[in-house]
Order: sequence, then structure tokens, then C-alpha cells
Amino acid sequence: MPPIDPEEEQERNDDVPVAFDLKNLPCSFQKFLDDNGIDPQIYTVIDLPRYIRLNTHLINLPTLDNLKTQLDTKQVWQVKDGIFGFLQAKQRLVDIEAYKNHTVFGIDLSSAMAVEALELEKDDQVLDLCCAPGAKLCMIANLLGNDGVGTVTGVDIASHRLATCRSLVKKYSVGNRVRLFESDGTTFAIPPPARVGGRVIVEQEPVSKRQKTMGSKPFWASKFLRFDSQDSPHLYDKVLVDAECTHDGSISHILKYEKWGWDAFEKNFMNPDRLSTICELQRQLMKQGWQMLKEEGVMVYSTCSLTVDQNEGNVAWFLSNHPEAKLEPVDSLDIPLAKIKQVTGIPNRTQASINQLCVRFDPLVSRTSGFFVARFKKKQA
Repeated sequence: MPPIDPEEEQERNDDVPVAFDLKNLPCSFQKFLDDNGIDPQIYTVIDLPRYIRLNTHLINLPTLDNLKTQLDTKQVWQVKDGIFGFLQAKQRLVDIEAYKNHTVFGIDLSSAMAVEALELEKDDQVLDLCCAPGAKLCMIANLLGNDGVGTVTGVDIASHRLATCRSLVKKYSVGNRVRLFESDGTTFAIPPPARVGGRVIVEQEPVSKRQKTMGSKPFWASKFLRFDSQDSPHLYDKVLVDAECTHDGSISHILKYEKWGWDAFEKNFMNPDRLSTICELQRQLMKQGWQMLKEEGVMVYSTCSLTVDQNEGNVAWFLSNHPEAKLEPVDSLDIPLAKIKQVTGIPNRTQASINQLCVRFDPLVSRTSGFFVARFKKKQA
């Protein structure tokens, strides 16, 4: 069975109810919202913008006016260089010329914001610990370009999700600096590649002088990265932990279960075992991502949850356990921000730092899906 194209799946899921009755939400989810102080009214927000990114690996990219014409709507605007939002399109994204010739791809704003927060440079070695379904990989590859020696290593625990990632990077011709590993992100420990094809990224000692390690065959890698020895002593410049979460901030994701059936939703997302362990999983992902990050490097943590525990709570935990971590500001791209939430029992200075430097978005305030982004700098020991 071929991997599902996430953009075409989005088109199928777009016909969510125009008006949604909150009484339809399962009791377990209503309790979850109440327990976490989340306003159920966010699920009544309809017609949120969608977002696309120009595929800068290609030429003849569409302009703003081109996109307005192709989507047949005046409501197209530039969010940042290469990223556009749109509303009330009379043409489906998958039907327009720019999509068919692969010069644009769909991306959630939450994913784009997390990648933007990395502030990538052309020689960066990037680790994306939760890389599926692949739009983040495509954007990272775009921003790295082909002029430097930057690469991106994508990790996911599920082979079918990695197959979708592989499909996307091939579809958009952005895979020259990409490699994918089927692995648990909480234990992934393969260093960045030592070279891109014949171009050396880092000088290494002769093999006889360094400890040999057991390599792991990539799920997929470009020909320039396929035969890396995986024994570089170096670490990553940038790490992205767009963590597995409860997805309660993803409005379209939640509301599609009105059509699919709430039984599936309760099974997939309200499983008590999953809810009780999700924060620990996120913390282990953060911990491992940090371990794979070099000094002076940057790690971005993000979720599409609106809960305190999965966002501000995890940031507070991380800062208390990693004194070498320093929060840095995240660009809001001039989108109105939701209020940062308070974490019980943490020092005032920690809460003040989170208030000032992390960003939180929700449908009622920001007119976006709900998500959270934090950026950490790893200070020298």
C-alpha cells in the first residue's frame, strides 16, 4: 500500500462540519479539557487559515498574485519569506498548478514556526527527532539549500510514517541532504554525518585512533549520505523536538473524528495509559535531543497541545534539570499570542523567563491551530 500523501489527506479532511455542537465531544475528552483548563470554545472556531511553503529547491516559483489567481481567492498573504497563508480558496490546493509542479507544499503553521525558530544556516547539521509526516523535513532542506554542507537527519519510530517522509522529500526533490532512520527518538544516538559525498563536514582522526561503533542502516538516505561511517565524534548544531502529544490544539485533526467516529478518537488519544505517560515520553525526547546537541547549539521544543503539563510544565522541568540550558526568544511572526500559562510550584524567575520567551497560540486569540514553541541554547560547560 503506497504511503498517504498528507496534503491530499488534508483535502479530504477539510469538509468538517461548518457548525459544531460541543455536546458531540466525548465525555472523556470533555473531562480532559476541564482537567487541563482548556476552553472548549476553541473547537467552535471555523475557517482557520491554511499555509503553504515555496519549494526553494526549484525555479519559477509562484508569486503572491499567482497564488491568489490559482487558489481563486484574494485572501492570500505572506507570513514570512517563502510562507503564505490563505483562506476561502475556491480551488483545492492539490488542484492548482503550483502544487502539481511541486513549487509549493502544504505545511502546518506550527511546523513552520518550529523550523523557523531553529534559525538555520547553510552548514548546520540538524536532527529532527520526530520527523513525520515530512513537511518539516522539506522546509529544513529548503532552508539549508545545496551551497553549504548542511544536512538533516530525520527520526521516527514507525516505518509507515517514514515511508510518507521519504515520499515527500522525493516528490519535492529536496532529499540531497536528507537521511531517515527508523528508531526510537528517546534513544537515538547516531551522530551527524562526517561528509556530504566528497565534501568533508568535519575532519576526523584515522579509524585506528577512534573507537568504532556499530552503525545502523538508514531507512532511507540520499546517495551523498548513504555510506556515512556513523562514528563522527561531533554532535548536531540544531535539534528539533516537535514532540508526540495529545494533539488537542489541532482543531481540524480533532473535528475530523466527527466524521470518522469518536470511538476511534477515544481509542487513539484518550487512552488512559497514553495520557498518563505522554509527558514522560516528551521529556525523554527532550533529554535525548539535548544529549545529541553540541555546546552553543540550539534545541527547539514544540507541541500542538494546549495543556500546561506538555508545554510550560515540560519547559520548567527541563530548565530545572539542565542548568546549562538557556531559553531564547521565539519570533511570533506578528501573529497575536495566547497567554502563557502558569506552572504550579516553580521559581518566579523560571515562570518569568517562560512568560517572556516562549510562545503559545490558540484558535480564539491567534486564529491558528493551538501550539507552543520554546527555544533552548546550550551554554558551554
